[in-house]
Amino acid sequence: MERHQIEDLEIVFDSAGQDDWGKFSFPVWYGIPVKINWRGYHYDFNLRGGLKKIAGRPSVWPEPQDVLKRTDGNHFIYYGTFGYESSYDLIKNYYVPFNGRYDGDIFPAKPLEGRHVGQALAAFDDLVKEAGRLAESRACDRPREFLWKIAVRGREALAKDAWTLHHIIGADMPVLPPDTIDVDYEVIPLIVTEGCSYHCRFCRFKTAGFQVRSRRNITTQIQALREFYGADLVNYNSLVLGQNDALAAGADILAHAAETAYDLLNLSSSYHRGRPNLFIFGSVDSFLEAEHSLFEGLERLPYRTSINIGLESPDQETLDRLGKPLQVDRVREAFRHMQDVNRSWSHITVSCNFVLGSDLPPRNVEAIQTLLEEETREKGKGVAYLSPLIGASQRRQILKEFGQIKRSSPLPVFIYMAQML
Repeated sequence: MERHQIEDLEIVFDSAGQDDWGKFSFPVWYGIPVKINWRGYHYDFNLRGGLKKIAGRPSVWPEPQDVLKRTDGNHFIYYGTFGYESSYDLIKNYYVPFNGRYDGDIFPAKPLEGRHVGQALAAFDDLVKEAGRLAESRACDRPREFLWKIAVRGREALAKDAWTLHHIIGADMPVLPPDTIDVDYEVIPLIVTEGCSYHCRFCRFKTAGFQVRSRRNITTQIQALREFYGADLVNYNSLVLGQNDALAAGADILAHAAETAYDLLNLSSSYHRGRPNLFIFGSVDSFLEAEHSLFEGLERLPYRTSINIGLESPDQETLDRLGKPLQVDRVREAFRHMQDVNRSWSHITVSCNFVLGSDLPPRNVEAIQTLLEEETREKGKGVAYLSPLIGASQRRQILKEFGQIKRSSPLPVFIYMAQML
């Protein structure tokens, strides 16, 4: 660790954090940020000089353990507890990640609208100006060089960076797979398919049409991503293949994307120990139609692969109301296949999603509970996520249904906190 004091600003280099993505009930940081302490605020920057996190002392920040995080897509996530002592049991995280868009009604707090967030961002604007002044007043050294990086990455430049990232991949990630919470949503996005062929009525993450990207397009994305992340690649060991049904790309495209990214993004040299992570969304049809060779190929990759399948409901009336163009037999078959895959492969884990909502048929919860109780034969592998419909979920009812399902399920059960990139 290397510290420098420049007037009232402290800059800390080589501040190594967690390298295992563990979950803790107290504040930690992951990777190798550059830390700046200034006027009561604690800032984390990535190695390119981009803002990553803001916290602070009680004089400027309401709770020392709360953190405001900026994503590579230039969205903000507020990590807070707000008295939710059981948050880990609910969402697989001790701190609730509020993004202000998909939080739903189960956690009614709206911390991103708090005055202290606006004040913290205004203080960041002042820090950007101060970094420029201090950089000019010092000799050419490590602190000065990094302060210059901060000085040219104010909020407008950070928004442009996010635009550049989305331009590189030719799309955005309207929603991340739920298992990305395991790596604090720190994933590099790579688009292999666009859209989803289902177009369900309830879905808030629709994209028009469906198509598979070419190998050439995928390689071009990866080459540009290498330049975009640059020195900060060391802080990543996770790749998410988008968008909403990447599994439908097929074995050849998936293998090409994963292997090329592994090599060109140098994921084997990440600060984070262990195998890199590969996250994929799949549909019921793409999952059931995937040949054995696809899973053989994924197993051979140097990744821990997580596949998430949107089952939504094992009740036909609920599927019809959601506008999900599936028969319930296919949903049940997909759930059984999920268990088979989880038993058969060491480096592949499949999770699934079910939908909860106050305006859905009462039979939905019972059907989910029955399916989990009767069909699950594998413990410790895979997760069932429950997704409360935004704007159609009453907190008390959702918590009751969640508890009912979780207590009777051999599989771990958590609420899906949707995030974007």
